[in-house]
Amino acid sequence: MSTVLGIDTIGQLAKRAGEPDWLTGLRHAAFEQHGRLPWPDAGDEVWRRTDIAQLDPMRGYGPMPADASDAHDARLAPWLTPLGDEALLVRANGAWVAQHAPAGVVAEELSLAARSHESLLRPVMEADGLTPSEQKLAGLNLAFHDDAIFLRLPEGFRGSPLRIIRAASPGSKQAAFPLTVIIAERGSSAIVIEEDIGLGSNPDDAPLINRRIELVLHPEASVQYCRVQRWAPGTKEFAVLRSTLHERAQLELATLTMGGSLSKAHVITNLIGPHASSRLYGFVSGRGTQHIDQHSLQDHQAPHTFSDLLYKAALKDQSRMIYTGLIRIAKAAKQTNAYQANDNLLLSQGAKAETIPMLEILADDVQCKHGATVGPVDEEQAFYLMSRGIPHELAQRLLVMGFVEPIIQHVPFAPLQERLRQELEGSFCDETGGRRQGAEETLLSRAPRPTPLAPRGQ
Repeated sequence: MSTVLGIDTIGQLAKRAGEPDWLTGLRHAAFEQHGRLPWPDAGDEVWRRTDIAQLDPMRGYGPMPADASDAHDARLAPWLTPLGDEALLVRANGAWVAQHAPAGVVAEELSLAARSHESLLRPVMEADGLTPSEQKLAGLNLAFHDDAIFLRLPEGFRGSPLRIIRAASPGSKQAAFPLTVIIAERGSSAIVIEEDIGLGSNPDDAPLINRRIELVLHPEASVQYCRVQRWAPGTKEFAVLRSTLHERAQLELATLTMGGSLSKAHVITNLIGPHASSRLYGFVSGRGTQHIDQHSLQDHQAPHTFSDLLYKAALKDQSRMIYTGLIRIAKAAKQTNAYQANDNLLLSQGAKAETIPMLEILADDVQCKHGATVGPVDEEQAFYLMSRGIPHELAQRLLVMGFVEPIIQHVPFAPLQERLRQELEGSFCDETGGRRQGAEETLLSRAPRPTPLAPRGQ
């Protein structure tokens, strides 16, 4: 494998995957397009607050070598046991470790699907619709994808949740390009969870991840999808998560960003069929000097569509969160309802959050609302808890967990909800505290879970 990314890398990846010529042709076309497209304009609201040069894998990065030995890495062991009744699929550095898909579900290497399911896969891989700036970076995933899977939910499918663990351990100046394509056929209904995990432990390695996820929901399909990002310290990530919803398709999507040092994610929802609906939830846990930049697009292209978005962030130390959200309503998308909210909790004086809502409305007879908040923990609420004998630090953690809980409740798998609560509670402990003990642990475990929020506007 070549030591730096380039045209030779594409040939080596294609040969190793044994993919058909049409897919290799798309790789070459994407690489050529990357060379022609300009970098984002410095004045673009969506891009100007993040140093995009740090996300450019063409600046001396090499491909992550395939290493099947990582399939036996002891650090992977905790992820090989199901949390509940889910079907578990596990990959390490592009190799299957566990592959237990429900009956009727296709879960295979994308290179194989490119031969056996070309008619389904090719339109997704060839789909346009990204901005030139998005395509500049996302096109590199198409060119160099090296850990790619295809998931097909057959027509009318009803089955156990599917949980996909994708572990990667790129080293210093190495880049990885994971790709997931999920197609839900007409009338299918499923829970799909993806957890991206970094096995590296050296923050000085500073590997780069260029991630792409494509969800396609055919008419009347219903999917609950969750992505949890736990990349290793020092990791930089650019990610595009795009959903395409046909007529009467329903999507509930939750993303949780917990790892890495620099993350820029674009969550794009295209509602192209009448009566399609999406509910989008996101949470960012920021600490240290993490820089998290999240952009969402709710793109209503058909009439009678509905979208509801709620993103939250809890930030400590010197972490920074930038959120830009665009609701776009096309001229044909009459009688559309769209909502967007972004709430940010600052847990230290050094933490910062910026939120920039944007609207582009070309149709009449629509409802469209947005809102945002940025601020510290409510001291009146903390004082109330302290007046009941709860120590100040524990009172703050209780309030933070109450802030996060509306997002956790939209993770569509109860055992994962509990794991996430434990992880987040631990991350909000003081740096020297370690595990909670005695009465403190009892109070947190007995804290009531808030009633799930009803979707706004519907």
